[in-house]
Amino acid sequence: MAGRRLPGHWPWLVLGFLLLLPACDDVSQRASAKPRFEAWADAGHREQLVAYRMHLERQRLADVMPMEALLRTSRRWRFCLHDEFATPPPALQPNIEPTLRLVARLHEAGLLDPTLARSGWRDSRVNRCAGGASGSKHLQNNAIDFDLPERADGVAKLCAWWRAHGAKARMGLGFYTPTAIHIDTSGFRTWGNDLTRRSSLCVARH
Repeated sequence: MAGRRLPGHWPWLVLGFLLLLPACDDVSQRASAKPRFEAWADAGHREQLVAYRMHLERQRLADVMPMEALLRTSRRWRFCLHDEFATPPPALQPNIEPTLRLVARLHEAGLLDPTLARSGWRDSRVNRCAGGASGSKHLQNNAIDFDLPERADGVAKLCAWWRAHGAKARMGLGFYTPTAIHIDTSGFRTWGNDLTRRSSLCVARH
C-alpha cells in the first residue's frame, strides 16, 4: 500500500533471509566439516596448516577452537566459488591472538561455542563476495564470526559481558542477525544491521 511504513524490524528479516541459505548449509554439513577440512589440508595446504598451528601452540592458543572452525573463510564460500578453509599469511597470523584469548574467555563464561565459528580470515576477494566492509577486520585476521548457542538469554548475557569487560578487552561486537555475530579485538564498540551503534542489540531493544 502506497505510503505505508515498513515495520521497524524489517532489516533483521532481510538479513535473516540473506543468511538463511548458508546457515542451513552449515547445519546440514556440520557433521562432515572435519573430513572436508582434512581433504583441503591434503590438497596442498598441510604444510601451511601445520606451521600456523605450531605458531598458535607457542602462544598456548591452539586448543581454543578447532582448526577447521578457525580457518573457515565465509558462510558463503560455495557461492563465492572459494575454498571453505584458508590459512592467513604468516605476517597476519599474530593478529588473531587477542581475539582467540577473548573467545576462550567467552567460552569459559558459557556465552560462545568455539565450534560454531563461521568466518575467520578472508582475502579481499572473498571479503567482497561475503559482503564485508572494505576495512573489515577479517582482512587483518583479527575477527571471527560465530553463530550463537541456542538459548533465550544468549544475547542479553553476551551484551552484559561486553558492557562489563569489553572496554578492557578492546572487544568489537557486531550483530548480523540476533544469532549471527562478529567478534574482534580492534576496539570497544558495537553495531547492528545498519552497521551503526544505534542498531546493536546491546543498545537498541525491539
